[in-house]
Amino acid sequence: MKNYCRINNLIGFLLFGIATLVYWLTMEPTVSFWDCGEFISASYKIQVGHQPGAPLFLMIGKLFSLFAMGDTAKVAYWINFSSVLFSGATIMFLYWTITAMASKLYSEEKNKIESLGVIAAGVVGALAYTFSDTFWFSAVESEVYALSTLFTAMVFWSILKWEKSMDNRWLVFISFLVGLSIGAHLLSLLTIPALVLVYYFKKTKKVTWIGTLKAFAIACVIVGIVQIVIVQYLVLGAAKFDLFFVNTLGLTFGTGAMAFILLLIITISYGIYYSIQQRKYNLNLSLLCLAFILFGFSSYFLILIRADAKPSINLSNPDNPFSLYSYLGRTNYGETPLLYGKTFDAKQTDFKETGTEYRKGSSKYEESGKSFKVNYDKNMLFPRMYSNKPNHISFYQQWMGLENDQSPTMSDNLGFFSSYQIGFMYARYFLWNFVGRQTDLQGQGNLEQGNWLSGIKPLDAIRLGSQSNLPPSVQENKGHNVLYGLPFLMGMAGLIFLYRKNKQATLVIATLFFFTGLAIILYLNQDPLQVRERDYAYVGSFYAFCIFIGFGVLAIKEVLSPYTPGKISLVVAALTGLLIAPTLMAVQGWDDHDRSGKTTARDWAVNYLNSCAPNAILFTNADNDTFPLWYAQEVEGIRTDVRVICLQFLSDGNFINQLKKQQNKSASLPITMAAEKYQQGVRDYIPYIDYGITDSVELNDLLTVLTSDAKEDKVQMNDGSFENFLPTKKLKLTINADQLVKTNTIKAADQGKAVSQMEWTIDKNFIGKADLAMYDILVHNNWERPIYFATNVSPDTYIGLEKYLYLEGYAYRLLPLKTDPKDDRDKTQITNTAVMYDNVMHKMDYSGFKSAKYLDIESRSIAETTWSFHNNLATNLILEGKNPQALAVMKKSAKELPLKSYSIQDSINRFNSIRIFYDLKDLPQANLMAKETLSFLDLELQYIASLEPELQRRRIRDIQVGLGVLNGLDEICKANQQLDLSKEMKTKVRNYESIFLKSVG
Repeated sequence: MKNYCRINNLIGFLLFGIATLVYWLTMEPTVSFWDCGEFISASYKIQVGHQPGAPLFLMIGKLFSLFAMGDTAKVAYWINFSSVLFSGATIMFLYWTITAMASKLYSEEKNKIESLGVIAAGVVGALAYTFSDTFWFSAVESEVYALSTLFTAMVFWSILKWEKSMDNRWLVFISFLVGLSIGAHLLSLLTIPALVLVYYFKKTKKVTWIGTLKAFAIACVIVGIVQIVIVQYLVLGAAKFDLFFVNTLGLTFGTGAMAFILLLIITISYGIYYSIQQRKYNLNLSLLCLAFILFGFSSYFLILIRADAKPSINLSNPDNPFSLYSYLGRTNYGETPLLYGKTFDAKQTDFKETGTEYRKGSSKYEESGKSFKVNYDKNMLFPRMYSNKPNHISFYQQWMGLENDQSPTMSDNLGFFSSYQIGFMYARYFLWNFVGRQTDLQGQGNLEQGNWLSGIKPLDAIRLGSQSNLPPSVQENKGHNVLYGLPFLMGMAGLIFLYRKNKQATLVIATLFFFTGLAIILYLNQDPLQVRERDYAYVGSFYAFCIFIGFGVLAIKEVLSPYTPGKISLVVAALTGLLIAPTLMAVQGWDDHDRSGKTTARDWAVNYLNSCAPNAILFTNADNDTFPLWYAQEVEGIRTDVRVICLQFLSDGNFINQLKKQQNKSASLPITMAAEKYQQGVRDYIPYIDYGITDSVELNDLLTVLTSDAKEDKVQMNDGSFENFLPTKKLKLTINADQLVKTNTIKAADQGKAVSQMEWTIDKNFIGKADLAMYDILVHNNWERPIYFATNVSPDTYIGLEKYLYLEGYAYRLLPLKTDPKDDRDKTQITNTAVMYDNVMHKMDYSGFKSAKYLDIESRSIAETTWSFHNNLATNLILEGKNPQALAVMKKSAKELPLKSYSIQDSINRFNSIRIFYDLKDLPQANLMAKETLSFLDLELQYIASLEPELQRRRIRDIQVGLGVLNGLDEICKANQQLDLSKEMKTKVRNYESIFLKSVG
């Protein structure tokens, strides 16, 4: 076909335009949840985010932020748009990859039908990936995965360009791309095995399985060299040089590192010169590739430079080679056993010292401690059930059916690996993309939620155990995408077709598929109960499968060819491929990937900050409680008087140092401890040792002891060292009521409500420097600045102060007020009513819930939390005799919040709202909500009743909540003379109680 190359290139650019348009139309216009708030904030001001950083992404993000032209509200939009462009370009390179591989099936001079078939395969495969669930999700937000996947696509495409031309400049280019990609994400390293196989197949005259396995082994070694030797050990080498130059030679920090870099440059440069002089071509090529990997990797100088500048966000402070080595090695995340290690019930036997750790001192590097390898009494090969966290242990036992005192066998270990790590944490995600998805609900450990679903009723009935129609919680969920398994079948057809035509090409794609999917599973060795779905980690694997989907077009054409003319078979194959893969995926996935108009993360962050009084200190404890707030403050400059302290980072002495400095409009915090009291390796772990103290200890006195360097205030540890210890768990803080009034913590009229001292108990057996910093703030703040704690976080966040926390919006305020002994409400129901009412009615903006075309699970969770808080506020207003204010709050909820049940558990909020509306005599609203709740629960319970008894028992909590809500509504309706409704409720309850009594008891 004449002009094939020109047409092929034009269609590639056309697909870039189509994909970019799709992602732009569905792009989130502002910040979204998880790491996006941190990435946008770090990009905008070139700051240092969490390990291992993404310096290249930050630089590109900064470039795109300039398009905002000074409008900070548009910064997130433009950085999000960078992901749109990266993703569109990925689709373009995928198309060219498929057409390059498909072209190898035909002669150099393809006829018109063959050329059009190749193009059709490329179009279908590329568009299938365009609308794949996982890639689409990352394409419309500020995350590293769009840029990372682009590098993967470019590297794989470049491999094929090298294969065709045999021009080794492509290998140098690939090396540069790999080096650059390290500054975004390590995913493109996993294309190296495919590159080595292509190289082996091209260079070897006779391909054998032994030779293929050797090439595969070499590929694994190369990946290890790049990831471990280049990314980490080169930095460690620079650190060792710096240690010698600083501590031994007495030179300034960084001198040794610069000497190491210069020596490395000289060595590589001489090696290249030597290889040219001696005509050693392979050595020359290897050194050039190494040099260009290092050129790309040099983006990490940004992290060092910006850490040294001490920006507002400076996690781990990697301002020297030692801290950068730890930063790149993700040491804060702990070690995960891979080939050999402990079981979850193993006990520590001893430990072995493995090295010395260093920190940057005032003029020299100082020892910060020793690194250790802990030995355990129970170990096994290939450990997959290793985490000893209590909730993880119970999960292992439940998942594998183990008794409480039963140790896992190798069979159990492999069973968990296959069923959970492969089945639940990979195959489920794969099926989401190419078979169908049940809902968008988080599915960690729950076989019902977040699982795959094909839409083929007999097939789904096997997994679900029911032939009944799915309930509203599934059918009305926008994440309910049924693909009937057609994209999967087309991919399998393409795989079989390609295997028959070209086994080597099939093996290359399969290698990419394996290394970007199952190999990641092997390497991550994930523990259970992940905080979020992890499908984004396997996006490269789904990329590889879409290549097979493209070849599915040629498979269909081949099947049709004996029965229809070539042109017709091609048209039918192309149209069939377009319909059953990309078109179906686009139609099903558009509604739950359309984030246009969605501002819920940004609005929530602003509402959260506006819940706090001026100059507040806000303790948070998770990504979604912290990163959107950072975005609001660092980018848009909203409420920068509030100091947001993430407790996950407070255990780092560098982070505490930042708190002692002015940040934006927030003054330095009242932390009096000297830096040497909490620096790296000091007071990381302070154990509780019963000292026989029965009374509560004044917090100031305890802090003095905990930070004392006197030997008499310490206890000897097993290794012979002396460390501080916690002598009591009962603490108190004396309160000056006059000071509370003076600082506007309470009103003068409420002075009598203040306690003389706050008393609480520590509910753990050790504390760390994060606790010390919090104690320091509590003691020396003297109520000058309001102190708040995040909601919906782990109980540890509150350090035992729960009874003194009062809800004022989205945050709890610490108030030393007396509590009524008769008040049996739990912490979540106690409000600082007057303040919270003012905040809710005058400072909260909920418009994002209505403007969003799709509310993701995080947004719905916030809506549910908001709804619950409003119910609590209205209830407390009623108790205080303020019914008009209570009605105003409830009407605001009904008008501005999405009061919809997405699950049976949501009906608890609806029940409370119905009760409040009845109490406030708003019968029309109460009856409307009661009828809607009855209809929803009836269909949900009807579906559960159709399940097998064993599956019903798994849903026992839903059954209990559903019946409990119906029973409660029956009583409320009866009390409010809504007898018809009451009768209908009672009838349903009796019917379902009789059904479930037989099946679940």
